[in-house]
Amino acid sequence: MHAHDIVQPLDAGLQRLAGIAFDLHQDRIQARHEAAYEQRERNMSAVGRVAARVRDDASRIAALQAEVARLRAESDQWRVRALGAEGRLEDVAGALRTLRGSRRAA
Repeated sequence: MHAHDIVQPLDAGLQRLAGIAFDLHQDRIQARHEAAYEQRERNMSAVGRVAARVRDDASRIAALQAEVARLRAESDQWRVRALGAEGRLEDVAGALRTLRGSRRAA
């Protein structure tokens, strides 16, 4: 047997091992890429959920601000009515005092 005959099967075996090692390496790279893609998808999904919550909160805040503005306007109307009623009450009280004074004078 010649050295060439001995080395040839070893060389073929090493080439197969190198091919398997390369395939394993490629599989690991592919798995890393897929894991990174899935992580990005999860992150984007989480970002989407947060964005939806932010939009919901923004619309809720806008609705509450509109309600506050409506209540303030209503409060202002009641305040004006109360001031008007106080003014009329003072007028009536003044008229009563005048009537009492004129009764006493009579």
